[in-house]
Amino acid sequence: MTEKRKILFLMPSLRGGGAERTLINLLHKIDQDLYEIDLLVVLKDGPYVDKIPDHVEVNYLFKSRFLARFLGYLHRMYGLSWFFRNRMMALDTEYDVGISFLDSHYTDLLFHMKNLKRRVAFVHSSYLSHSDYEKFSSNDNLRKKADLNRYSRLDGIYFVSHDSMADFVELFGEGPNMGVVYNIIDREAVLQKARNESGTAIKDDLFSFSAVGSLLPVKGFDRLIRASRIARDKGYEFNVHIAGAGPEEGVLKNMIKEFGLENTIILHGFVNNPYPLMKSSDVFVMSSLSEALPTVLCEAMILGVPSLVTNCSGCRGLVEDGEYGMAAEQDDHDFAKKMMLYMDKPELLEHYSKKSLERAMLFDDDRILKKYYNIFEGKEPNPA
Repeated sequence: MTEKRKILFLMPSLRGGGAERTLINLLHKIDQDLYEIDLLVVLKDGPYVDKIPDHVEVNYLFKSRFLARFLGYLHRMYGLSWFFRNRMMALDTEYDVGISFLDSHYTDLLFHMKNLKRRVAFVHSSYLSHSDYEKFSSNDNLRKKADLNRYSRLDGIYFVSHDSMADFVELFGEGPNMGVVYNIIDREAVLQKARNESGTAIKDDLFSFSAVGSLLPVKGFDRLIRASRIARDKGYEFNVHIAGAGPEEGVLKNMIKEFGLENTIILHGFVNNPYPLMKSSDVFVMSSLSEALPTVLCEAMILGVPSLVTNCSGCRGLVEDGEYGMAAEQDDHDFAKKMMLYMDKPELLEHYSKKSLERAMLFDDDRILKKYYNIFEGKEPNPA
């Protein structure tokens, strides 16, 4: 019997984001007869802690959020990594590859391990529009330091979309063994969960928009709220259902109250199973400022839900300038205009529902899983 290859995944936490959900999907799909998987998580935090498959060995560096943030800040800003170095060097298992699945300054932890044959990172962000972009773009020393100390030392850097890779190359230049691997979605699980009657579903008869994502500034939910106000003030009746939690929750609640949208916009908080909500809505919306490959948009397409997205990296590539979903500019009025267009023309719902299902064929689980196996084996993934 062939000896199993040992794979280590590194994650900052297991909060409720797209990269974390993608990792959980991947861990459930990997062939246990071929690979032995360990997971190292910096901070034990997030709803996906309880979703890790039983066959995966998991270790946490911190259980205290304060301690993780404090030492992480010292490491990120001043390069003080003695604590991380000691903890990583204490891990004496030998791995065929260590994978930083959500690239960040924590990717550097892989270099503190002497028992990794190869080190790779996955980029789930669009770095040109990322919150840290201005810091890197305006400081040549920081950019060169990140390239020299991190990216040039990796054996491979992989991206979840071509937009994400193009942004990275513009900022840091070409890296070693770069490639694109779409997120594994687990199509059958999405379809099955959407049929779960215990999930949150929309039961009223009003035209409904759904949105799912962490309540962060980059997700642009403030634009969605302002656009909803414009459409409401023009006499349209509809609901917007937002599933997600995050630091912007208070700000968004205040906006909803200020605009008198309490009966129009519903904040559901974190929803463990958002698929019945998405499936029962008329249109799925993404108002993001930046995405790499938005997992939840891929899932909406699998469900055949028409979409409305902003013209940003990640989203732009999936809808292909309106071919597979409606796109709006980064403008409140244009976003409201496209929302109203969907409500005015029911035939668009049928058209974009079919186009969503057509686009969802990109996310074939077996095809994408083979790309991961090639990376595990030290081969290049097939062209995406």
